Amino acid sequence: MTTIADVARYAGVSVATVSHVMNRTRHVEPETAERVRAAIAALRYSPNSLARSLRRGETKTIGLLLPDNSN
Repeated sequence: MTTIADVARYAGVSVATVSHVMNRTRHVEPETAERVRAAIAALRYSPNSLARSLRRGETKTIGLLLPDNSN
């Protein structure tokens, strides 16, 4: 599984820069952003949804409780 650190090494940038490009949180030079996007595509990077949920403290999951009316 490809990590954000792998993408950063491939693109020759820091992990923070990769994060900024993916989340659009800060301005990154267009040339650098394109290198990062190319690395993401080349390595087929996909963010781990479980890791993201743990980091953010939210799962975006809804629970549903229903009574058992089988009697």
